[in-house]
Amino acid sequence: MNAAVRIMDWSKYTIDGWLEQFGAWCETARLKGGELPDGLHVNQIYWLIREADKTPRNSKCYIRCEISDFEAEQVQALLRSIFKSDSVDYQAKYAVMCLVKHKVENRSLSAVAEITNQSKGQVNIVVGCARYFLHAHDKRLKISWV
Repeated sequence: MNAAVRIMDWSKYTIDGWLEQFGAWCETARLKGGELPDGLHVNQIYWLIREADKTPRNSKCYIRCEISDFEAEQVQALLRSIFKSDSVDYQAKYAVMCLVKHKVENRSLSAVAEITNQSKGQVNIVVGCARYFLHAHDKRLKISWV
């Protein structure tokens, strides 16, 4: 019996791109979910309208989900392996958490600074360190040099 092996193409996006796409996937999964018995929920209606509208978005806050469930699960597994690991230092976990708040949750650096009780400059440095940590943790991930 031949089993299909799926291989993750990490070169498709940078670290920031993967996290932004994972955030968009999480939002998509949340919008698709409904709790009403008939399965028709306001979030589902919104999702259907949003998907049917193919006009390009100029808004920086909206990121169209372009990754598959498999790719999202791989990003989730990567983040889970960091946060659940006993060998990863607390400061590295904290830095990755700030990066996740910035890219996955789509919060500004100022918003992350307010949440974490830091200055915007400190958050910017911590987020940069998190990118380098993720690259060192998994060499397949690329860093954006912008």
